[in-house]
Amino acid sequence: MTENLRPFVMTPVLSPRPWGGRRLEEYGKELPEGALIGESWEVADLAEDVVAYIDDPRSRVASGPFRGHSLADLIAGNRDELLGPIAPTDEGRFPLLVKLLDAREHLSVQVHPHQEYVAEHPGARLKTESWYVVEAEPEATMFYGFEAGLSRKDVVPSIGTSDIVPTLYTMHPEPGSFHNVPAGLVHSLGAGLMVAEIQTPSDTTYRLYDWAVEYGREPRPLHAEEGAASILLNPAYAYSLPPAQGRGTRLLISNRHYWIREHRTNTTLTLAKRPGPRVMMVIRGSLELDGLQLRQGGTAIVPAAALDSSVTAKRPSTILEIGLQG
Repeated sequence: MTENLRPFVMTPVLSPRPWGGRRLEEYGKELPEGALIGESWEVADLAEDVVAYIDDPRSRVASGPFRGHSLADLIAGNRDELLGPIAPTDEGRFPLLVKLLDAREHLSVQVHPHQEYVAEHPGARLKTESWYVVEAEPEATMFYGFEAGLSRKDVVPSIGTSDIVPTLYTMHPEPGSFHNVPAGLVHSLGAGLMVAEIQTPSDTTYRLYDWAVEYGREPRPLHAEEGAASILLNPAYAYSLPPAQGRGTRLLISNRHYWIREHRTNTTLTLAKRPGPRVMMVIRGSLELDGLQLRQGGTAIVPAAALDSSVTAKRPSTILEIGLQG
C-alpha cells in the first residue's frame, strides 16, 4: 500500500441478537429486513475463530483507496501511519472494539474473565469494557454488580436461576451517563437502553442467567463454572459518572487499554495531545472530519499520522474521542 492514510469510515458488522431491535436504523445503519439487530460493530478486527456467531467479525474501510480492507490489512501495510507507537494485538490486529448496542429486551446477566482467570485458561480472552448511554427509556434498568454486603456464598448458588436477579445492584441510567465495566463485574443491560460500548477486542462472555422464561426466548447455554470463577464482588475501577451539563470536554476513563473523552460542543474540536489513532463517534449532532460528514451514529478512524485533521461540530453535538494506550 502506498497511499497516505487519512481519516476514514468503516462499514460496520451488524450482529443479530435475540434481545436486539430495529433502532439502529435511526443511527444510519442499513438493517436486513425483519432482522432484530442488537449490535453494530463500528470498529472491529477480530479473528473468525473468536466469534462463533458472526462469519466475518471485521469491519472494513467503506470508501477511498483502501475500500474493503480490514484494519489488520492496514496494519500489515501501513502500521506506523495507522497506529504510530501503539502496538497491535499479538495477532497483528487493531487492539480495540467499538460498538453501538440496542437493547430491546434485557441482555443476559453475564461476566467477562479477569486477568488471573485468563492467565490460567488459554482459551479465554480478557474483556473489559465501558458504556456510554446514548438513549434510555423511562425506568430502563441497568444491572451493575451485586448489592452491598453480599458474599460469594450468597451469589454463586443462584447462578443459572432467576434467584440471581435480587442479588444484583440496579440503577436507572440517564442519557449521557458513563459506566465502566471492568472484567469480573457481573452486569446486564436492561430493555430500553442504547449504549456505545468501548472494549478490549474479545468476545469471551460467561452467561449466568438469560431471561429465557421471561421473554419466551430460545434458551442459550449458561456458563456456571466459568462464570463463578470469573466473578469479582468488588472489582477495582467499577464506577459511574452522571451526565455532564452544558458545553465542554471531560475525560471519562483512562485505563491501561484505552481512554475516552466526551466533547459537547458546536465548534472546532481539539484532539488530545496523545500519540496513536483516534476513533471518533457521533452520539448527537454531526461532525465534519477532514471533509468527511458524520451524523448521529457515525464513526470514523483518525490514523496516528493524520492527527492534524480538521475536526468541527456543525451544530450542538456530543462526540466521543477514543484513543489507545501505548
